[in-house]
Amino acid sequence: MTWTLSRLGSRFALVFEPFRRRVLHASLGRYHDLPLDLKVGFVEPDGTERVLPFTRDGVDLDHCEQFDRLNSITYRGFSRKSGLRFELNIHSPFYPQDQRLCSLPAFYLELRVNPTVEGRWHSPDDLPEKVRVFFRVRRPDTKIAVQHDPDGRAMIEMRYRCPTQPRTHYDEGPPGSPPGSAPAPESSPRESVGGDSLPGVEACDKIVSLTGPCCVHEDGDGWTCELPVSEEGSGVKWRLVWVSHVKDPIAQVVDDGELVDAKLLYTDEWDSVDAVLAEAVRTRDERLALSRRLEKLSDQMPLHAAQRHLLHLSHHNFLANTYWCKLPDASKPRAKNPYAEPGEHVAPARQWFSVTDGSKGYHSPLDVEYNNSLWYLTFWPQLLAMQFDQWARLATEHRGSGGALLQHDLGKLPALGRSAYPHQMPVEETANFLLLMQTYTRWTGDSIAAKRHLPLIRKLAAYLRWTDREDSGYPSQGVANTVVDAGPALQLAHQQVYLAIKRAAALRAAADLLALSAHLEEAMQLDKTAEHALTRIEATAWRGDHYAVCTDESAVGINDPRTGKPLPFAQFSGVDAYSIYTTNGLLLPAMVGQPPLLDPARVRADVLGAVRENFGRYGCSHTSDEPDRLRISQNLWRDVTASYLHVGFADLTGYYWDLQTASNTFGQSLGFVDAYMNDDLFFMSRGVTTFGLTLAGPLLVIDRLAPGGCYITVNPNRHRAQRWPLFALADWKAGKVPICVVDGEGRASIEGRIDPVIVQGQIRPDSDSPSLIG
Repeated sequence: MTWTLSRLGSRFALVFEPFRRRVLHASLGRYHDLPLDLKVGFVEPDGTERVLPFTRDGVDLDHCEQFDRLNSITYRGFSRKSGLRFELNIHSPFYPQDQRLCSLPAFYLELRVNPTVEGRWHSPDDLPEKVRVFFRVRRPDTKIAVQHDPDGRAMIEMRYRCPTQPRTHYDEGPPGSPPGSAPAPESSPRESVGGDSLPGVEACDKIVSLTGPCCVHEDGDGWTCELPVSEEGSGVKWRLVWVSHVKDPIAQVVDDGELVDAKLLYTDEWDSVDAVLAEAVRTRDERLALSRRLEKLSDQMPLHAAQRHLLHLSHHNFLANTYWCKLPDASKPRAKNPYAEPGEHVAPARQWFSVTDGSKGYHSPLDVEYNNSLWYLTFWPQLLAMQFDQWARLATEHRGSGGALLQHDLGKLPALGRSAYPHQMPVEETANFLLLMQTYTRWTGDSIAAKRHLPLIRKLAAYLRWTDREDSGYPSQGVANTVVDAGPALQLAHQQVYLAIKRAAALRAAADLLALSAHLEEAMQLDKTAEHALTRIEATAWRGDHYAVCTDESAVGINDPRTGKPLPFAQFSGVDAYSIYTTNGLLLPAMVGQPPLLDPARVRADVLGAVRENFGRYGCSHTSDEPDRLRISQNLWRDVTASYLHVGFADLTGYYWDLQTASNTFGQSLGFVDAYMNDDLFFMSRGVTTFGLTLAGPLLVIDRLAPGGCYITVNPNRHRAQRWPLFALADWKAGKVPICVVDGEGRASIEGRIDPVIVQGQIRPDSDSPSLIG
């Protein structure tokens, strides 16, 4: 199936498409790439070239397979005739909170040949002692040179132009045409960018052999290397390093009202492809050791196959959507941040970090990063914090409330820093920001961002209070939300239940942030507003075994925000349906130990009812009124929330994985797909909601700013022996990762403890009642 490997923030990515017999490749990654013909395999004793299915030449290896891990993919094939097994492993090193390691635009490749186990019905010819292994590339509109580098190593150099404007779809050319037969991307000297212009970038890749000697293939498109046929685990392999570099600006960012060029951050560290290569070669063993250690820790988690595949697939689809850039140094005094504390002048950060939402191309939509936060909270919270300032600078004053609201996104390429979505979703995105800010602050103990944005937090809370124009507990203004593929009742109605709950949760979050800064009176007022709203929601939305989708079925006077025209019906349908969105605003507060917002018994009944009524082929639909409309990321969010609410139901991840395999085999190549059929949500970053499973398994709760001091708890189920690496508690620089262990007797403990951790629900040896054991 289609599989992506990518680098964090540096854009370099490889998309393997075996059924199309190619690899999509470019220095700027997905949507900027072209098909590359990768001919890799070995020569049989009779001269037949046996290949993996990434080329239109050669004879396929038998029984080709792929094996994924968190940071790597292995492709393997067999030759029944010669009794040989060929493997290609591509590793994309990742180690949390190591920016230099993660952003280096480099992949490490290993090729090996081993004898197969003798088959039951077939005995191969005599095994050869050695075989010729080859690695060859062809790419359209690319200058390819096969030569030796200054150190005498075999090298393939590729130079090409890369468009900075992403392209969502490809013209594949006539059916059956070879890769690269379609028209080349526009490579004119300059591309229009936000009314200005930006040069189309020059890119250079180098693939260098660390094993020798090698011979230039007779076609001049790559190298061959003679390898001994060795037993598995012998360590005999052909080692390659594949690096890339783009030195020119790849985007423009609105900075203090002006467009400035943004370069990839790694250009600060490495100013040329040769510098990248030197670093990649010099640090190869160290980087692979760290990255493989993370893989081994990940492999310890008691996940079943579908969960593990989904975790691995989503991790690299997320990385492929990341941009980590640098902006020019300030050459003039910076403008004062209007939402900073009095007297504080906040200069814009000279770095830019954002994440696109895949095929749609919007940078860091707040609702997408709301789901992606589970990845940040697992591995790298600081990357989430970097985006707070960027979102805050797009805040808009709201005259009616005296407050402010937030925009949907940070723009689309080629110009970033201005929201590009065609309409606002102010209640939801404003609430998302406040919930993310509260969770980041308590999870990390870092209150700097919250204090810096305290005036904005006040303004956002003022806007959310104002939106309940009827004192009903529900927002009735700004209610268009981000579930744009849902039915109108869930997306546009006044008095939406899930949006009302998220609004109340956000008001509580704002109150909490104000209280942490000793603004207690303001905090109490917001808490009262939230409590009033929750009381009204409980009184009006409960339907016996679930919460309604909305409590006002009238569509009169509501306009479609996409057209500006009134809705063509007078009443919403499905207002009392079951919905998986009820708990959308409850997970993050639960993860930082906040008290429940709704009646826990009702919430559990609501979750179980929606699973029963909404279940379909690939998971649960948005509501029971719309069976074919679903989001995999929202199903995963619901699943993680259910764990924190102690709701037990059958694991559905296998159904989510079925949609991924259906979307990436037999001619489909869509990466992580979030929605069913023609919804065009593909190669999405949002799949990393899956990382919530790594938090929900041990049921990790972290509040580093709790009143009595740091409060960290775990409460895993005790039904089987298991090991859960607590990545969120790791000291990555020291290489220490605590592990929550449940033994065969159901006793939980913490190995490699760094922080004080309370194991909840533990039974003391001398007692029959549960107690807390630190």
